[in-house]
Amino acid sequence: MSSYTESQIAAVVLDCIKSKPGITTTELIAEARQIMKPSGDDLEQLDNRNDDKFSQKVRNIKSHDSIAHLVRTEGDRNRRWYLK
Repeated sequence: MSSYTESQIAAVVLDCIKSKPGITTTELIAEARQIMKPSGDDLEQLDNRNDDKFSQKVRNIKSHDSIAHLVRTEGDRNRRWYLK
């Protein structure tokens, strides 16, 4: 049962951005999900949200600015991601 950390997901996210500059948040979640194959806790639906824990962890990479020194984003909703 997976319970990926934000750091583990961030490494995959960086690879996805590198291979597809301008990838949207929605696409990034799908790509990371395909690569990492989350299960268990990571698939748990969040209360009052359309997200599961895994997709929220991907979104948190931006909201927590975990990799802000390595990437830039454009847009407010469904951002596009680029390496700096």
